[in-house]
Amino acid sequence: MFNEFEKEPLTVENVLPFNPLKNPAQMAILEKDDGGVQFSHTFDEQIGGQLKAGFVITAVYEDYNNVENCLTVKYNIPVFWATRAVK
Repeated sequence: MFNEFEKEPLTVENVLPFNPLKNPAQMAILEKDDGGVQFSHTFDEQIGGQLKAGFVITAVYEDYNNVENCLTVKYNIPVFWATRAVK
């Protein structure tokens, strides 16, 4: 979503959801950085999809980038999160 995490000001460069399979410019960035193919999903896709499939969410977890000088850490912006769900 953001520009390089080590540069100020932290600015939004990509809209969400992030899907490099549909956006060649995003895919080129991932290939250049050798970051693998990554995706983002809307809240409705992730949580709504689990609930519609009959899952019960029992826990959630947020995590941060552990890269040195990462601005998302400085500004307390979690970049990863997960749910635990049971059916």
